[in-house]
Amino acid sequence: MLTENKFRTYLIYAIGEIVLVVIGILIALQINSWNQNKQNRKQEQLILSQLLKEYSNNLNQIEQKIDIRNDILNSSFKLLKYRTEKPELILQDSLNVHLSRISIRPTFDPQLSVSNELINSGKLYLLENIDLRNNITSFSSYLSELSEEESIIVKLTEERLIPFLIENYQIGGMQMIFMEDKQIREKFAIGSLKEYQSTKDLVSKSDFKPLLIHPDFEDYLFQMISYTRYTNEQSEGVKEKIESIVDMIKKEVEK
Repeated sequence: MLTENKFRTYLIYAIGEIVLVVIGILIALQINSWNQNKQNRKQEQLILSQLLKEYSNNLNQIEQKIDIRNDILNSSFKLLKYRTEKPELILQDSLNVHLSRISIRPTFDPQLSVSNELINSGKLYLLENIDLRNNITSFSSYLSELSEEESIIVKLTEERLIPFLIENYQIGGMQMIFMEDKQIREKFAIGSLKEYQSTKDLVSKSDFKPLLIHPDFEDYLFQMISYTRYTNEQSEGVKEKIESIVDMIKKEVEK
């Protein structure tokens, strides 16, 4: 009986020791998990701030490109109107401004270095919001339609419109006047604008009447209007997508 009592006491003690060890391990695991979660949330906040800057910059850029295309549309309509006006009422400098604007080829080139790094490194899991994760992952593929439309305009401008203008007009004036078109240059410039000495007077005057009455010119203008309008519609969709992502990021930051 004495032996049995000793064994029972030892067994209870051993079980108690095991329970204490298990509890200690569980507490250690819980503390480690809490610390890891705290570290993950800290990393998440850093990532969110980087993403907010990235997509805010993308939002500003897409808005600029939409504005530039609106300028292209306005100039296209103005040139169509010139076709019906008396030549003596048309200022050549004004004509050159509008010709230079329809020759611009704006494209949306988003910053995605932070997004791509998260996807490629597998760190996207650090973002707790699943919808935000999915939107960042799918954003690049969302741009395909816009990129296709932009490439159509670039091809039209470089391969058909500009060669047509070179053949039917003295384009030096429209190229030189672009450097004085501060309204447009501000939308393109990354840094501060430089002031250039006016060179438009160095370019010989060109008779613009043959250009304005040329039937192909009217066709190019209508093509430019059609493609530019549709491209801006696609841009508005991309803009809404970016705004949605920015809004989700801000809500996560506020948490």
